[in-house]
Amino acid sequence: MRSSVPTSGRSRRLAAVPLLAVAVLCPPMAWSPGSASADATAHGVAATSSEVLATSRTSSSVGSTLVADLPDAVSSLPRTGATNGSRFVAVTPKRILDTRRDPRRPAAGSTTWVPVVGSAGVPSSATAVVLNVTSTDAVDPGYVTVYPAGSSRPNTSNINVPGLYTTVPNLVTVRLSAGAVSIYSSMSGNLLVDVFGYYESVVSTREGRFVPLAPRRLADTRNDREMQPGDQLLVPLPSGVALDASALVLNVTSVGAAGRGYIAVHAAGEGDPDTSNLNVSWPRQTIANQVIIKPSVQGVEIHATMRGHVVVDLLGWYTGASSAPSTDGLFVPVEPSRLLDTRSSPNPLGEEVALHRDWSVEVGLLGRGGVPAQGVGAVALNVTAAATQESGWLAVHPAGQTRPDVSSLNFDGPGLVVPNHVQVAVGSRGATLYSSGTTDAVVDVFGWFTGSPMAGSIAPTANVVPEGSTFPGELSIPQIKVKTKVRENTWWVNVDPAHLPESRSPNQPGNVAIFGHRTSHGREFRNIDRLAPRSLVYLTSDGKKYTYVVTSVDIRLPTDPLLYASETNDQTISLVACHPPGSVKYRIVVHGTLIAVATI
Repeated sequence: MRSSVPTSGRSRRLAAVPLLAVAVLCPPMAWSPGSASADATAHGVAATSSEVLATSRTSSSVGSTLVADLPDAVSSLPRTGATNGSRFVAVTPKRILDTRRDPRRPAAGSTTWVPVVGSAGVPSSATAVVLNVTSTDAVDPGYVTVYPAGSSRPNTSNINVPGLYTTVPNLVTVRLSAGAVSIYSSMSGNLLVDVFGYYESVVSTREGRFVPLAPRRLADTRNDREMQPGDQLLVPLPSGVALDASALVLNVTSVGAAGRGYIAVHAAGEGDPDTSNLNVSWPRQTIANQVIIKPSVQGVEIHATMRGHVVVDLLGWYTGASSAPSTDGLFVPVEPSRLLDTRSSPNPLGEEVALHRDWSVEVGLLGRGGVPAQGVGAVALNVTAAATQESGWLAVHPAGQTRPDVSSLNFDGPGLVVPNHVQVAVGSRGATLYSSGTTDAVVDVFGWFTGSPMAGSIAPTANVVPEGSTFPGELSIPQIKVKTKVRENTWWVNVDPAHLPESRSPNQPGNVAIFGHRTSHGREFRNIDRLAPRSLVYLTSDGKKYTYVVTSVDIRLPTDPLLYASETNDQTISLVACHPPGSVKYRIVVHGTLIAVATI
């Protein structure tokens, strides 16, 4: 997105400082793609309300577009596909859609049909396309799904919009059908589409084959000085990459920007194009986006319109004419398919168990979602951190391999949904997702590359329960007018409701047990029998507010371990009191499950 405020003077060019040591990029809704809740949130909607205006980037030329609900006739259009793999052909980045120039911007629930063939040099033989899709000016939280034109809309998403007037980009690799793609928006807002390259069917080729690499950091301005508006950061062609490489696969991250703006990546020496790769919507936001770009022999340049730091990681490259002919590294697009959603089943961590701080989860890739069981060297994924509980980052790497010291996406705090395109080598066990902060994780697959998976030499990491948050805190149940302090350890129960230390803490997997009185002392729990499924319970601890929805109310014996014990790793709560009032014969237990986390 280009800023509406022009920069003055000549752009300054900075050289990337060689790194002596690799630094981890550690530090960014509420439900993400595939939620089982209402349709408006089914694919991922952020619940934040950041009132941040979008910084827009215009284009000097905009391709023809059709912004409308797709007619039924589209489903009968011929599809563009390939039985063989396809090589990648990079193009000079070009904007082919900007609905801000159309009197009718996409409405909530609408589908935009975007012709691609014939634009930016994309030929009719193209099987798939690499786009940078941006959502801007949205008035509500929502999501965007990109898929082959005329196909049924998949249960996946590419962009998640957290709140009012934020600008969110994401790289998208998608199969072409009838020379076009469809873009569904769950919310009203503008769409921008930039073309960075396409795939075309071949049997064997020298050029355009993807070579995945162990991710490594190429530049990190935090080791030098901040980029200023108008600066150009030169990133030389990396060692180990052929001088005639047809494209680089990078992960570019903006860190600590002073305000709104955008970052554009282009071949060094070729000037700033009328496209963008990354947008910052609020001050100090940390946001990453994958970039597939054709370099010059000098490398690539990073152009920024705002003050802040930039981190650039190399994930792989595409071969040039000097490479030997081969069938490895060719791309095969598939219908978008969901492979993992920790908010539902199946989930390797357990039903509805989040990816907690310093946890890892392996995602099987081979033989799933249209990816064959053999002959696969890499995949194109969309990975989303959903319903985040704190700041952190996700790293995706081949299962059974050492985790690299780079991140795939970043999240700035609780209650966010943050996606990123991830093109990564495949391990024989699939891919591993590591998270430095607690979040749900969603993985969608959009295609695969020919080759051989990497043998896994490292066993899966055992996940350790994170250190528990502490009390005192506060319990609020508006339905029965409860607002009370919660203390640590039940010896305080005659003063205030108390957390049972044998149970889990709110930030941990498992059940949180809070005990209180109904007829004596403060009588805070006297009316908990009035709670029912869908009632809301709010618990604060260590500066975070945890929201639970009641799932059931039952009566148990005092010796029943299910008064407080964790049957699963689901994040749940139990409110426990004597029953009936005035008797200690039984216990009434209100059960709830965690639905949201926010910073106080």
